[in-house]
Amino acid sequence: MESLQLNKVEQQMVDDLRWASQAAEVRQHGGKLVAIHKKRVVGVGTDRDTLVAQAAKKAECGWHEIAVYVVPAADLSEIPH
Repeated sequence: MESLQLNKVEQQMVDDLRWASQAAEVRQHGGKLVAIHKKRVVGVGTDRDTLVAQAAKKAECGWHEIAVYVVPAADLSEIPH
């Protein structure tokens, strides 16, 4: 089986999500969605579509370049959608 190569944007998103899983500035937003671009928090919210649109505008990039990390709530009773 041949392995797939990620393009530059896909690799950046993988790197962003790995970073987000360890970053204190991401973990502080329990129960929220965090938008990441180039290992930088560019938005926090609970509505994915709104968050991605606002984050892309702030980061001055396409919406498809924004990685969204779901930060678990401390008690896991509220999961963003």
